[in-house]
Amino acid sequence: MSQNLRALELFAGIGGFAAAVGSHADIVGAVDISSHVLEVHRHNFPHPTAQKNLATLKASELTAYAADLWWMSPPCQPYTVRGNQQDLQDHRAASFLNILEILPAALPAHLAMENVQGFHGSQARQRLLETLDALGYKVAELMLCPTQLGVPAKRERYYLVASRESLLTPKTPLSTSRTMLADYLEDDPSPELFIDPALVEKHGPGMRILDIHDPHAQANCFTSAYAKTFRFSGSFLRHPDGRVRHASPREVLSTLHFPDTFEFPETMTRRQQYKYAGNSLSVLAMREVLRRIPGLEALTERAA
Repeated sequence: MSQNLRALELFAGIGGFAAAVGSHADIVGAVDISSHVLEVHRHNFPHPTAQKNLATLKASELTAYAADLWWMSPPCQPYTVRGNQQDLQDHRAASFLNILEILPAALPAHLAMENVQGFHGSQARQRLLETLDALGYKVAELMLCPTQLGVPAKRERYYLVASRESLLTPKTPLSTSRTMLADYLEDDPSPELFIDPALVEKHGPGMRILDIHDPHAQANCFTSAYAKTFRFSGSFLRHPDGRVRHASPREVLSTLHFPDTFEFPETMTRRQQYKYAGNSLSVLAMREVLRRIPGLEALTERAA
């Protein structure tokens, strides 16, 4: 019988948590409201998925999983400037509040989560910390960007790990052997990725354009709006011949440290791939956070 932690993914998305833990945990379920992200999830991972509205989920539905660890990445819009920072008053916070209501009835041994930087100053975080304290959890919080682990791509996020048992303190942070942006790029990018020079001239001042062989280049955070807008959605790549292109969905996944075997179903459009990758997580940063949980301390740059 496996001695691995039994893990439950809430707000599972395309499977960043599953990619992070690999064989170091037994995932007993992945829950999300979106059938599209669960389609990607099932395409890459064998564990069961469930399409459910986490705002109306009952305690019995979660306790039935008998999970040791809950991972969650609840909607970030209530805590972003673009989302008007309505915090707990935002209807999209209802699912997170429901999980907090269920928590006392379930009491998983461990809990971990991720959200945008703005969550740190939110009422939601305060409610979370009060709930965990009342239930006897030990808590560690981190603000972590993959660049701190050597990844040449920015994606700073708030992370929390909590345990009713204990938390570990890693002696040294993880690091990656891929340190330059070129290490994450495809050798033969699709011609469809290259942008009309007239559009580059028009939008260039608002675009973050990086030379692909610049050893110091750091990509901006790729968001779900990448390829939909030229501003504030991620970086663009300039080749030595002067041509500028989008990063491919595969390259976006690569900067997030998803394994090379991870792929989107063929039915997914490139626009959908950007959206779902842009809403996902830094796998390496998650490993750095999760190895504070007993049973996951062996996580490394590449989790088998």
